[in-house]
Amino acid sequence: MPVSYCTPADIRANVAGTDDGTGTCAQLDVRILQAKIAQASSRVSSYTGETYDPAAVPDLVKDLTVQMATYYATLVYRKGRDLSQFDPVMLGYQDAMATLNAIAAGKIQVTPSQPDEPPGTPPQPARARVVNTIPRVFGGQDSATELGPAGRLRPAGPYAGEWW
Repeated sequence: MPVSYCTPADIRANVAGTDDGTGTCAQLDVRILQAKIAQASSRVSSYTGETYDPAAVPDLVKDLTVQMATYYATLVYRKGRDLSQFDPVMLGYQDAMATLNAIAAGKIQVTPSQPDEPPGTPPQPARARVVNTIPRVFGGQDSATELGPAGRLRPAGPYAGEWW
């Protein structure tokens, strides 16, 4: 039995719009939708190079599968009639294919790291690091200051006595 990364309800919700999906692939039989989900799931697995546990499918994989399965089901529903290049189903399919190509090229990670951790490293507490991108044009001597022994800023130079 092939894996399925989404459900027929996901496809129906994707095409429902403001009504119940009348005039869309949502009217197809569940078995047809399941077959198109299996087709889309295997395509996603081949591009990502991994088979995912259906109980814990990454959000991106589910979204891509829904878009592709919707496209395949729409082709069945329309019985081979062309889709407009601006049809939402066609746009969703093109976006899914572009994303899959980026995944295959290594430009996108299916399960990205958390925002506070560098990519490709195990989770660890993040430490802030300031990176000054302004060139070192001025130094402490230009502002009549210097760092004291405790790392605190203090007056320096001929004006040191006037600050205190």
